[in-house]
Amino acid sequence: MKGVNLADMRARSLLILALGCSMLLGCAYPRRSTSLGAVGRSVGSADAPPDVWQLKIRSARLPAQRPGSLAWDEDGSGPDPYVRIYRGKNLVFESSVKSDTTEPSWNETLPKNIWLPRTEELRVEVWDRDGLNSDPVGVWRGTGLPATALEDADVRLSLSNDTVLEFRVERPVPHQGVGIRLYEAQNDSLVVLEVIRHSPAGRAGIEPGDRIVEIGGRPVEELGPGGAASALSMAAQDHSALVVIRDDGQQRNVQLDDGYVWLLM
Repeated sequence: MKGVNLADMRARSLLILALGCSMLLGCAYPRRSTSLGAVGRSVGSADAPPDVWQLKIRSARLPAQRPGSLAWDEDGSGPDPYVRIYRGKNLVFESSVKSDTTEPSWNETLPKNIWLPRTEELRVEVWDRDGLNSDPVGVWRGTGLPATALEDADVRLSLSNDTVLEFRVERPVPHQGVGIRLYEAQNDSLVVLEVIRHSPAGRAGIEPGDRIVEIGGRPVEELGPGGAASALSMAAQDHSALVVIRDDGQQRNVQLDDGYVWLLM
């Protein structure tokens, strides 16, 4: 092209590309979560949401043969059992697999409290892992916990096909914290992305999309990234008021309670 310096064009293109990348990176705000602290089991379950428990899968006893008097495996070895727990149609937990045994022992505590409302079906199943496939062994169906289940006690559950499962019901485990699972740390606000329902933030009505602009009377911009993160994590314990702006621009003052965070599955 006449009168055009190709070197200048190339330099300008690189500059435009660099500015574009810089603008894009400037929009990539860090994402963080508020801290959680474990609370001892001495805390009672009275403050927990209804029908929430901690479960520990203890052990099982399977029949010597599968239904139809068939061997468990073609090579004569025993089953490889594991446990599934369903709430309604949703699989909420699957245990580890125990190899070659009709009397497996897990002593495996579910990673979170489990919500078992009396209005939804609870289905407890024992399965046999056979290579890449699995076969059902026994099943129990009910609504909520079995009638024989007591807090801090073991329960023996009779499944179909002469299978017995033993598990322990314990009081739910609480945590201390604010309960904002994920937020985006912008320069002048903390944008909420995920909220734990049963938490100070959840009970105060904080929702995804809310922008926290002040914590304890200090603007987020003044606190800086580290200070804002620390102040938000301690807001419930320190009784710090939050100034929150909704998507529609409505501003409100929020006071968090100092109750527990309940992690549910």
